[in-house]
Amino acid sequence: MRYEWEPFLIYSNKKTLAKGDILFSQGNKSSGFYYLAKGKMSIQLLSEDGKERIIDYVIDGYLLGQEGITEKPYSTTAVCDSDVLLYYFSAEAFTKICKEHPEANKIFMNILIYNIRSLVETIGMINKPFEQQMAYYFVQLYQKHNKSPFSISQNSLAKYIGTSRVTIYKIMHKWLDENIIARKGHMIHILDLNNLKALYIRNKAEVSL
Repeated sequence: MRYEWEPFLIYSNKKTLAKGDILFSQGNKSSGFYYLAKGKMSIQLLSEDGKERIIDYVIDGYLLGQEGITEKPYSTTAVCDSDVLLYYFSAEAFTKICKEHPEANKIFMNILIYNIRSLVETIGMINKPFEQQMAYYFVQLYQKHNKSPFSISQNSLAKYIGTSRVTIYKIMHKWLDENIIARKGHMIHILDLNNLKALYIRNKAEVSL
């Protein structure tokens, strides 16, 4: 689904933000959504007990904030992890796109359904063992990057999983020793996707019990 919305950028308004800026906040309402053309953003969730947790990362080529089109409050907060280039689509622009390009509605709905399912799965992973959470996240990153190597810092992983950098370091080195992953500079290469999926699938089975 990466880059599928790019043909419709002519209907949008360009927006740039700096690293650390907040695009939208949990609980706020909007009447549109965004396409991330350049940069990376973290999606954060504030729990009922006031704890903030990173639950996803959005990279270039993907939509975010789609619930804004329904004028309902955002369920998450989007923070810039780098300088970013975005394109904003208003409700009026979306209506026009769907009228002139009937296939756009199907593309949008497929992306929305995928994101909702991913959010539900991610939230369901929060209290699972750290290695299983990390395996799940690596599989998601691998798929988002179209099966290419990706870059992610130990600090970002720690915030995503809700643990310390020491724990992330130990899991990373375990996987390096077992040839599940390889690291070249800042890039992570998945060598044994089936092994990572085994952890993820086992976790899903445990959730269903």
